[in-house]
Amino acid sequence: MTNDSVSATSQAERPELQKIIQEIVDSGFVGVQLRVNDERGQWVGSAGACELGGLAEPPTNGRFRVGSVTKTFTAALALHLVADGTIGLDDLVADHLPEFGLDRRITVRMLLQHTSGVFNFTGEYYEDGTVVPGIAWSGKEWVENRFRTYQPEELVRLALSKPARFEPGADWSYSNTNYLYPPYHARSDLVKHKIKPQLTA
Repeated sequence: MTNDSVSATSQAERPELQKIIQEIVDSGFVGVQLRVNDERGQWVGSAGACELGGLAEPPTNGRFRVGSVTKTFTAALALHLVADGTIGLDDLVADHLPEFGLDRRITVRMLLQHTSGVFNFTGEYYEDGTVVPGIAWSGKEWVENRFRTYQPEELVRLALSKPARFEPGADWSYSNTNYLYPPYHARSDLVKHKIKPQLTA
């Protein structure tokens, strides 16, 4: 069965979902791909176009960057590690990752709650209008380098080369860096044996 026939069959079964994604496109989005796995089974569909000005529909098996959605999975993994006693929310991150030379006041909890004060590797925007750039994430520079892959350690070291936004625990500020280097990333076996089976069940 081709992707097109899967899509056509699925759309016939869930017209309300197809209507919703078409409404999203009608509101101004170029294209949408949606995949739903629920008690009624799997549904995949798309609407709109693959690219601005194009006619081809988005494929129902398309791949795209998920961005910050991964933070939800990272936090779930961290809480599994807390539950099984591998790490504690109030553990000092520097004890788990001494190679980075982190401020010894930063805890796992602070990373998860964005209260560590660590520089955001995509840049910091301060209330007074000051901008401290990080890696490009928009504009021409991003477009020209959009296929570049950064290793987590590279981004952490970039962030640590910049001044902290505030003292650990003193404030809140969203920082992508917080979710790159917590000690739970080292436990990929937990993802394989605990998290993945729950996601696919």
